[in-house]
Amino acid sequence: MNKTNKTNLKHPKHQTAPHREPMCQVVLHNDDINNVEHVVTSLRTVFAHNIELAAKIMLEAHQQGRSIAEVEDETPAVEHRDQLRAYGLSATVERI
Repeated sequence: MNKTNKTNLKHPKHQTAPHREPMCQVVLHNDDINNVEHVVTSLRTVFAHNIELAAKIMLEAHQQGRSIAEVEDETPAVEHRDQLRAYGLSATVERI
C-alpha cells in the first residue's frame, strides 16, 4: 500500500500567483513640431517596429491626434515613453 505524506502537499489556496505588472499602452500624440521622418525613425528605434508599422502609427497620430504605439507591461512602457520624449515626441502611458 502506498502512503502519501500529505504534509508536503501544498494546498491550492496557499499558493500565490506570480506578480504581474499592470498592462499599459504607450500613446503617441500628434505635434506640429516633428517631421514625418523623425517620428518614424524614433518609433523604429524605440520599439524596433518595421517601417510600415511605424508609418501607420505616425499617420494615425497625425490624423486622429493620438495613436497606440505599443501595449506592454508598465515598466517597459514607462521606459519607452521616456525614450520617445527624449527624441522630442509627445507620449504618455495609460493603464489598460
